[in-house]
Amino acid sequence: MKAEMSVMLNVKDVERSVKFYTALGFDTRWETKGEDDRLAYAGVGIGEAVIALGRIPKNPRSMSKDYADWVGTPLGAGVMITIELKGVEKVYRSAQKAKAPIDSPLSKRLYGTAFMLNDPDGYVVRFLRPTGVYA
Repeated sequence: MKAEMSVMLNVKDVERSVKFYTALGFDTRWETKGEDDRLAYAGVGIGEAVIALGRIPKNPRSMSKDYADWVGTPLGAGVMITIELKGVEKVYRSAQKAKAPIDSPLSKRLYGTAFMLNDPDGYVVRFLRPTGVYA
């Protein structure tokens, strides 16, 4: 069975986040502009992994209370995203070139070769080539 998954991140500035992820080697999958003609929603991907990026609206009264509470939590709030891929070294070099805030450098661990960085809104992103996968 094949399964795909994407994750949605609330961000302060979609344009900034798209630039950050494309500098790492992601491509833009879609973009939606808001009423102010700025990006309100976009998708970036690398391989089959997709991250959706959405701008927190300035007027939370236009949304349900549950949604307003969700987007009102601190950005990053203990979230770690893991992206498994063969080319972890290539992404690491791109992150270094882009001067991305690398939280832990590329290294071999018991579970595979990985590194972690922080995106512009404080989300931790781990890039991992698991042991025994992509051999």
